[in-house]
Amino acid sequence: MLFFMDSPEFYHVREKLIQYMDDSDLLWRYHLKHYDQDDVIETVVKGVCPSNKAKVRLKVDRFIGGGFAGQVYRVQLQDIQPVHAKINGLRKGEVYAVKIGRPPSSFALWFRNLLYFIAFQAPFAPQLYAAAARSGTLWQKLIRRGMLVTFGSERVAVDTYGTFYDTCLQSWGEINEWIDGRNWKFEIDDCVFQRGGNGSKPSEYWNKRLFMNRTVQLCHEMGAHEFARQYEWWTAKSQPNVLKRLGVNQASSDGLTAIDFRAGLVLLPFLPMSPADFRLILAGMARGSVVQFDRGDLRRLEKYIRRHRTQFKDLFPVFQELRNVEEIYRSSLPDITHHGIRILTDSILGRRVIAGTVEGLYRQELIDDACRQRITASPLRFGFAGLVSVIPLIGKFLLRLVGNRRYVSHVKSCLFHRKYLYRYLKVKQAGILLEWQRSDRACSKRIYNLLKCPLRFWIQDILFGWLPPKWHRFLAEPRYAWNRIKHIIGYPIKLYFNPVFREEWLLDMVKEGHREGMLSDDEKQMILHHIKDPYIQIYLKALAVHVCTLPLTQVISLLMALFAFFRYGNTWAESIAYAAAVLAFFQVTPISPGSLARGGYVVYLMIRDRSIKNYWIAALVSFWHYIGYLGFPLQMVTKYPFLARFMAGRWATQIVHIIPVFGERGALLEYAVFDLFFNVPLSIRKWFQKNDRKRGE
Repeated sequence: MLFFMDSPEFYHVREKLIQYMDDSDLLWRYHLKHYDQDDVIETVVKGVCPSNKAKVRLKVDRFIGGGFAGQVYRVQLQDIQPVHAKINGLRKGEVYAVKIGRPPSSFALWFRNLLYFIAFQAPFAPQLYAAAARSGTLWQKLIRRGMLVTFGSERVAVDTYGTFYDTCLQSWGEINEWIDGRNWKFEIDDCVFQRGGNGSKPSEYWNKRLFMNRTVQLCHEMGAHEFARQYEWWTAKSQPNVLKRLGVNQASSDGLTAIDFRAGLVLLPFLPMSPADFRLILAGMARGSVVQFDRGDLRRLEKYIRRHRTQFKDLFPVFQELRNVEEIYRSSLPDITHHGIRILTDSILGRRVIAGTVEGLYRQELIDDACRQRITASPLRFGFAGLVSVIPLIGKFLLRLVGNRRYVSHVKSCLFHRKYLYRYLKVKQAGILLEWQRSDRACSKRIYNLLKCPLRFWIQDILFGWLPPKWHRFLAEPRYAWNRIKHIIGYPIKLYFNPVFREEWLLDMVKEGHREGMLSDDEKQMILHHIKDPYIQIYLKALAVHVCTLPLTQVISLLMALFAFFRYGNTWAESIAYAAAVLAFFQVTPISPGSLARGGYVVYLMIRDRSIKNYWIAALVSFWHYIGYLGFPLQMVTKYPFLARFMAGRWATQIVHIIPVFGERGALLEYAVFDLFFNVPLSIRKWFQKNDRKRGE
């Protein structure tokens, strides 16, 4: 979360905006896209084994993150009132994880729903269908018990306690166990080329890989074939689905915990999205699944449960409920790849498909209750509604016009009552400003000013609303732009000349790394004890110089591209081609102006201190584009290996996170970059040293 969102002012402005929208008295209400800290969720939860119900009050502690599958929160259970009997696992005052099946990003929501519609010809079922949401939770409960059989403990998978429908976000959600954990610690390994043989292996990296492989095998053994995709190593994005609990043995597999059993995106046969998808597509087709998402084999699951009857004795009701909801879920989707033409010849299946699809339309408020009854009773009307809903861009709008009386009244009021239209536009404006505030597109003062001046707001929305948030704010707020420029220029200067600032900067990073579990208590204390070491101070000053060189390559490449654009080319297209070629050259060249500046500074230090030993590794690495920033972390491996590993790990995560999907925090690419730019050079150095010793002998 942004630091801006932790300030009291943020919540004051947010409260004002929401209060403004609530007081507008419109026929059509505005829906939030996600919750913020201290928001309250009041709903009815249906438990898992037994399926008792209870009214709960959940207070949001913080927003954890969101992807294609939905959004996750850390919540505190403030109150629970059982309807008939208590729900196992839910206790007042305890902390839980809540997952709601609506992505916070509009693009993620659109893309996910598009793929799901192509696959199953229906809206995204786990968000809108009760049976689909329930099915996934029951599968998780049973797989967790299977983990007990395989691993000897259920703690290796998060527990799940119940499902609920969130009317605010218009989505089904679930309450799960909350665990304090981290992704993985970046480990120093100078035997990269011996992995897989008899060489050393980074314990956490390989323990997680073995754990995920065993989880995949278990899922297939239990018939949860499509759930196994969440733990396939070579999807390269499944690693964050396993966390290591904090406070356990660092060198063992203890504490590894599977936390996510449901994918967000459908796997289509013509759209593989990871290296492992090619194999998974072929395996799915062999099982008869042309598209893959969350389908399991209940017969195989039943055989597994019978083989381990003792361990599953108390979960027989869960399996029975799963069998029932799976039948409802699967028969609620048109799903032509599985049903084929049966939906035309089987009247019972046809009625179930109509009922399921209509439920999805109703949950999205595309139709009202009266229209739902009419469509359900008439296949002809259902067909008409289905055709209207899939019209690109305007389909949902048209369906609301013919199927939702409240929305029709809202549109009429907008057309014929100027004051109502003004209130609606102000609510729309307040909703957009709410998202601007959350993404830090505007300060509180500007949000208030824009709310009072609609014309100015809509001009900014059209001109800058499509830009990244920081660009938008930079162009729209001169004071923010000036402060950013001063920070960019002054930050490396202070880091170089101010020893107190350098120490505070390192302390902040160390505290954050310790809080995230990347540094142990002993490692943290070791760094704090040696923070005034002249060697560390030299490293930090060198890092400041490296920060100063960050924009050098980009500035020079841009200037050279402009020169090529105006100097060469007889046509507009040729000029653009020359400029693009220059920019591409500077991006792919192994040595850049910035790397030359970094390397030159390291050579200067070698001459000034008359020491080759303390700088030779940094000198070799600093001259190279992109990886030059790892020069001093590599140099520090011998003296301060934990600090070197920590700093290199931070660099790897920061550079990888700009990559969509595969750059996710904790994913395989993150570790691969660390390996390539940190462990590989160490392994090469060790290989040279070993050969030098052999020649000396």
